[in-house]
Amino acid sequence: MNGLDRMRADSKINSFDSLKDKRFLFVVNTLRGFGGAERQSLILATYIKKNISSNVFFLAFEDGGEFRLLLEEARIEVHCFTFKHQASKFKKAFQYFRLIQFVKPLKPDFLIPYVAESNKIVAQIWKYTGAMFAFWNQREEGRKLFGTSHEKKIISKVPAIISNSFEGRDALVRVYNLNPDEITVINNGIIPYTDEIEDYDWHSHFKIERHRPLVSMVANITSRKDHFTLFKAWQLVIFQCRTKQMPLPFLVLAGRLDDTYDDLRLLGFDLNLSDSVGFTGSINPVQSLIKNSLFCVFSSNLEGCPNGVLECMEQGKAVIATNISGVMQALGTTYADICLSQPNNHCDLADKIMNLYQQPYLIKEIGIYNSNRITKEFSVEQMVTKHLQIIEDKLKRFPKV
Repeated sequence: MNGLDRMRADSKINSFDSLKDKRFLFVVNTLRGFGGAERQSLILATYIKKNISSNVFFLAFEDGGEFRLLLEEARIEVHCFTFKHQASKFKKAFQYFRLIQFVKPLKPDFLIPYVAESNKIVAQIWKYTGAMFAFWNQREEGRKLFGTSHEKKIISKVPAIISNSFEGRDALVRVYNLNPDEITVINNGIIPYTDEIEDYDWHSHFKIERHRPLVSMVANITSRKDHFTLFKAWQLVIFQCRTKQMPLPFLVLAGRLDDTYDDLRLLGFDLNLSDSVGFTGSINPVQSLIKNSLFCVFSSNLEGCPNGVLECMEQGKAVIATNISGVMQALGTTYADICLSQPNNHCDLADKIMNLYQQPYLIKEIGIYNSNRITKEFSVEQMVTKHLQIIEDKLKRFPKV
C-alpha cells in the first residue's frame, strides 16, 4: 500500500470537518484471502486514516494471514469475532447478541461492511451498537442475495445503499425490488503505482526466450473466472502465430491457485500449452508483471467491476476481456469492438487477441486511453469523496438516523 503514502490529500476530502476524529469500523468476512473487495476496503480505510480520522478499525469474522498482515503494515487495529454463518436460528440470534456486546466498546460512529455476509450482519446490528450510520455496501455481482422477506426488511433499514458496479446495483434491484435511484454506484479507486514498480525478470522466472511477449491475466484461479475459455482461445493464438511465423506470446496467469487450478493445468496439458502458459500464484503487488506485459486479458462471465482489469488499465495497458457489464463499466465503449469478446466464445476471444497483437500502434493507443480513463473515472480521491459525501449528507438530513 506504499502508493497511498505519496498521494496528496484532495481538497474536497479535507473539507469533511464534521467527520474529523469520528470512528470508522470496517467489517469484512475474513482476513485469510486478499481479493478485490478486501483491496478496496484497505484503500478506503488507509486514505481515511491518513486524511480524515486516525480512528479507523477493522472487524473480521474469520482471522487469517495475508489481509491481516497488510492491515498491520498499515497500522490499522484489527478485531476478530468468530461468526458461524451456518448456525441454527437460535444460535445465530445468540451470536448477534454477543457480537453487539463485542462491538459496543469499540464505539463506532460509522460501520462500513464489505461483501454479502458482512452487509447482512451489519444491517441487523448497527442500530444497537451506538453507531450513527451504516452502509449496505454491495461489492459482488449478486452472490448470496436470496431475496427473503427478512433480507428485504433489513436492507430497508440501512441508511444508505451503495455498489461498486452496475451489475451489483442491478442485482439488488432485481432481488429486493428496489428503486435504482436508491442505490449509489461508486467506482473503485485505483492507486497509481507508476513510480514505485520494482523490475523483475519474468522471462527468466518462466525460463522462456526474451523475444517472447508476455500477455497477462490478473485474477484468482477460481470457478468465478473463465480461464477455460481463455485456454482454448490461447491454443488458437499459438497456432496462428506459428502459422504466420510470429513470435509466440506467453500467457501469464497471476492469482491465487484455487479450486479450478488442477483442472486448468490438465486442460493446458491436453491443449499442448505447457510451454506457452505460466502461473505465478498470488503476488502483491502485481504491477511488475503488468508493466512487463505487452497487453492484458481478462476472461470471466460475471463480475462487479473487476480490479484485475482496472489495475492493468492504470498501468497503461490495453485489455482484451469478456463483454459483460462489469468489464464494460471498467473499459468503457470507445474500443468495445476491438477489446470486448463474446462470453464463452473462444474463437472470438482468439480473434480479438490476434487482431490486437498484430497492431502495435493500437496496443499503445488503447493503453493511453485506458490510463486516462482510470485517472478520470477511478481515482482514489473520487471514490473516497463519494463515500464521505453520502455519510455527511445523511447525517445532516437525519442527525439521529
